[in-house]
Amino acid sequence: MRKSIKSVVVLVCICAAVSVLLALANYVTAPIIAQNEQKKANAALLEVLPDGGAFESVDISLYTLPSTVSEVYRATNGGYVVKLTTTGYSSGMVMMCGISADGTVAGSKIISSAETPAIGGVAADSIASAAIGKDITSIDTVDTVSGATKTTAAYRAALKDALNTVAKIDGSSAKISEEGGNQ
Repeated sequence: MRKSIKSVVVLVCICAAVSVLLALANYVTAPIIAQNEQKKANAALLEVLPDGGAFESVDISLYTLPSTVSEVYRATNGGYVVKLTTTGYSSGMVMMCGISADGTVAGSKIISSAETPAIGGVAADSIASAAIGKDITSIDTVDTVSGATKTTAAYRAALKDALNTVAKIDGSSAKISEEGGNQ
């Protein structure tokens, strides 16, 4: 009986010591991990808004925004990055759209998608480059990519939602389009 109690006490002491060491390791590494994750997130934001500088999260609960919008970041240069989730050929197309301070698309990128890479992926790259410099009044001029009509329409609607979102948040006098976007 004494041997079994002694074994339990030794096992509890070992577990307690390991728990303390794990807590200490977490205490030391948690800030470093958070800092690295912030750097990665900032790099992704800078990819669609290269001149953005630093970014701060915008509280989107204060606004009535399109249902596709999940996050918005304000850049120090006056631009915004909008994270959206939409449905093209398949559901769950997540993209980031950078809107410069003048209300034009600075860049956009699909960050996750179940679209067909050879068709939808190529179409998304084509639309992303064609949309640069477009504003809410000219975004509909981005051509549809043959064979990827649903992806093109979803991407264009998401860009329109991003432009409308920035116009609402920024309180700018830019025209807010009600047609085609996912209001």
